[in-house]
Amino acid sequence: MAGVVVFFMLVGVVLLAAFFGPALLAEKNGGADPDEDNSPSAVAAGNIITRENAQPGTLSWEIPSDKVATIQIQAYASANSVLPGQKLTLYVSTLKSGVIYAIDIYRLGWYGGYGGRLMLSVPNQIGQAQGYYDANNRHLVQCLSCHVDISTGLVEANWQPSYTFTVPADWTSGIYLAKFSDVNGWQTYAVFDVRDTSHSRYIVVTPDATYAAYNYWGGYSLYVADSLIRLDKIPRGVKVSFDRPYYDGDGASQVLRLEINAVRWLERQGYDLSYMSDIDLHSNPTLLLQHRAYISLGHDEYWTKEMRDGVEAARDQGVGLAFFGANAGYWQIRLESDSAGQPFRTVVCYKVSTPDHDLSADPMFGKDDSLVTTRWRDPLLDRPENAMVGIMYSSAYTIKPLGYRWQVDPNAKSTLLNGTALQPGQAYGCNLVGYEWDRVMNNGATPAGLQVLGTSHVIDDFNYKDTSNTTYYIARSGAMVFATGSIYWTHALDNFRLFPDPGCPGPNNEVPGMQKLLANVMNALVIKYPPQRLAFVPTNHGAPENGVAIARGTVAPLYQQINQLLCCVFLFSLPALLVRLIGKTRTGGIQRSSILPFAYKAGSRAFTREGG
Repeated sequence: MAGVVVFFMLVGVVLLAAFFGPALLAEKNGGADPDEDNSPSAVAAGNIITRENAQPGTLSWEIPSDKVATIQIQAYASANSVLPGQKLTLYVSTLKSGVIYAIDIYRLGWYGGYGGRLMLSVPNQIGQAQGYYDANNRHLVQCLSCHVDISTGLVEANWQPSYTFTVPADWTSGIYLAKFSDVNGWQTYAVFDVRDTSHSRYIVVTPDATYAAYNYWGGYSLYVADSLIRLDKIPRGVKVSFDRPYYDGDGASQVLRLEINAVRWLERQGYDLSYMSDIDLHSNPTLLLQHRAYISLGHDEYWTKEMRDGVEAARDQGVGLAFFGANAGYWQIRLESDSAGQPFRTVVCYKVSTPDHDLSADPMFGKDDSLVTTRWRDPLLDRPENAMVGIMYSSAYTIKPLGYRWQVDPNAKSTLLNGTALQPGQAYGCNLVGYEWDRVMNNGATPAGLQVLGTSHVIDDFNYKDTSNTTYYIARSGAMVFATGSIYWTHALDNFRLFPDPGCPGPNNEVPGMQKLLANVMNALVIKYPPQRLAFVPTNHGAPENGVAIARGTVAPLYQQINQLLCCVFLFSLPALLVRLIGKTRTGGIQRSSILPFAYKAGSRAFTREGG
């Protein structure tokens, strides 16, 4: 009997260490294993991004504001991404046939602050007049090859190839701009990614499906039917194509407005990065498992089921997730082939919803409801975004003003704030929260352990008061999931602006404290936190009532330590209790508990106003 008592006392000691360990070990490295160096300098040492950015940079990738082409020259690429050794075709249309133009291809990065490196120059190309879209007059002009389906809004340019090249073996993975300049100086872009097969620490994913959703070249997008040709019984397009130029962003879509600041900063720090498109994620979700952390860039709104399943599966196998923008994963989409049979070149989204009683407008309804193109939070799918991201789009936005200051949550306590000098309750930066933002939702899907780092107060364009949250949580796998909660948040990292912001006239709008915060996050993303290293405390931030996880290295509040002490008293009393029970009976009578620390709170999935 004495042996039984000793055994249970040893069990109690082990459990005591499990309870007190994470609360009392306030490590300065934000939870990193002591035998692993995750400092930026260590991450940067000798990796390909560091070597790439040591190459000479140039400002010639930029298009002067008075030389942005409208109808003079337009172009697009044959693929969202390519591997070195693969061929890429560029399709170009000039206003008149015979116009001479040049192609210059640049890789975006830091490059000593220049932001781009010239990779290839192709002069003296002879232009073909293959048609163009005139946005001022809402008219598709002389595009004899264009395929327009008025039943869906699908527009494909289907131009003849203008230039095909093989991507050189030494081109580093990244975001690339092909710049087209005609003889009169009019210029436009086409954008594509170069990916690789490396096992870099971080994989950066560009939101190409969202580029297509907002692109209204030819008159139709998933938002508007901006054409003289009326669609058949639908108010906007339900299918959009990659086989056409991007009309916005000077041909680069959202890259130079919502993504370049993060790219410049990441490469300036020398992180070990690779890049790929979300279309690559769709076609091969297991690619994420070759990396230790996934980074969602910019306005990443439109996701296929394969994308969502793939990112969640990676998280559940210990891959860290970071959402650098907001409104991520709001709409489900499907991908289809184009009219030539090329796969994944058409984005499909009928934007149906249960409240609107129009689910049957999507042909997949009743056949495979898991693929219906509605909001992820719709009861039909019942997979709200915050179950993955931690927070989700509040369905509010602001254009006037452009944004608001970012504010540290008054109750924020995390080792991620170490070295930042950011103070609880204080606001930082200029126009960093907008034009769309995410917040904590008390809909029963908030992950256990959600920590709130930022709570910013905003007012949308309809005078509706709202909040934006910056958060993180530790998944059951031990992976960290971080979300900035604002599309403009990464503007704090770098001073580049495609368009001047009159509300932020200063020459330097970087926020060093937010840069340091993200550096701490980047280090933490590649760490797999053992679940036993987590402690739980109550929360009032809308998380499930079973508590919030404090990452290892955070000192638990006094009341939590008292609770743990009481638990330990119980544990040390347990052997004596068991001895008494064993003394009464040699057979069972005690049933094991099925309580799970990560149990989800029951509740409905809240619907919010439409946005995005």
